[in-house]
Amino acid sequence: MASEQSAIPILDLSWADDSKLKPQLLEQLQSALFDVGFLYVRNHDVPPSTISALTDRLPALFDLPGRERAAMSKLNSPHFLGYSGFAEETTLGQQDLREQFDMGTELPVVWRDPEAVNGGGNVDEGDRDFTKLYWRLRGPNQWPSEKSLPGFQEAYTSYHDAVQELSHRFVHLIEEAFGIPVGTFDHFFGRQPTSSSSSSETSTNGTTRTFLPPQHRIKLLKYPPSPPNATTNGHQGVGAHKDSSGWLTFLYQVSSGPGLEVLSSSNTWLPAHPIPNTFVVNFGNAFEAATEGAVKATTHRVVAPGPDAETRYSIPFFQGLPLDMTVSEVREYIPEKVKKMRGEVSGVQNQSDEFLDPRWDCLGESQLRKWVRSHRDVAEKWYGRDVLEYYTS
Repeated sequence: MASEQSAIPILDLSWADDSKLKPQLLEQLQSALFDVGFLYVRNHDVPPSTISALTDRLPALFDLPGRERAAMSKLNSPHFLGYSGFAEETTLGQQDLREQFDMGTELPVVWRDPEAVNGGGNVDEGDRDFTKLYWRLRGPNQWPSEKSLPGFQEAYTSYHDAVQELSHRFVHLIEEAFGIPVGTFDHFFGRQPTSSSSSSETSTNGTTRTFLPPQHRIKLLKYPPSPPNATTNGHQGVGAHKDSSGWLTFLYQVSSGPGLEVLSSSNTWLPAHPIPNTFVVNFGNAFEAATEGAVKATTHRVVAPGPDAETRYSIPFFQGLPLDMTVSEVREYIPEKVKKMRGEVSGVQNQSDEFLDPRWDCLGESQLRKWVRSHRDVAEKWYGRDVLEYYTS
């Protein structure tokens, strides 16, 4: 009998460079896409030194004096970037027993207050209206001082760039598993399409448009041991959810202890224990919706460490998509044969309910809704009571 662990496949990305092994890798990836929704990747080419340069600094980051962490509070940022203290974020109405720093691709502010713009709009050369409220999500990080945490910004940036490159390479493998030209999705990420996709990069309706490079998001997470008197609900490191922050998620589990669990197709929780030198990869809500349920965005959760356990650290990287793109647009790049695959493989059709509501078809709108619902205090401060009520109703 296969073990629970073996239900989550481990893909060796070095096989992509071997013509004899690559077909087997793509077959494994197809299965992960349409049947499982979670996988590990190893031999991913993110240098161990790049990973350790960041992970080694995590304890010191969270041990910064309270005043320095408070100075980086998410309350200071309309972009929802910065520090959240223990149990300040909620999932499914329950407090998540963790601390975190939300960070992202370092980008300048583009949002413009419509009241301060002549004519009521601010449109760049690509006809983007930067007065739309979701553009306010895009902006710079809050950093600890170099004196307090030497080398942190450099370590974070190197890690971000390396995992970003991994995410792009992995998307190319997904395109091959889908049987579509490599580079079809490149313009989603502000990248020039590869030569193999130069004649096929338009959508099914024959059109394409350019996008700003998206802002990827990274969480630096600390799960301390649960209080001795914690109830069952009190062990929620993060509640059951599907990822709504990006296209793909690449999770590096820093600590060796358990915590991450994945909901299987038989409705049981499978542990996704840390495996050295691997990333856990899963697919976001937008991916599931764009493929009309063919690719699974699998429900998962994190169980907080017990009272006697060690502190757990982890780093999820959420590959972003353009805020002004819609799920409907993404669907136009997904061939009908792909949309039908899950029904053929498992007889199941499923789609993230979030995107069935046309209000959230725009990715910027759905992202703003996600952040407002997770951090109501930040939303009320920067966006106002009316916006808070709209996105939480």
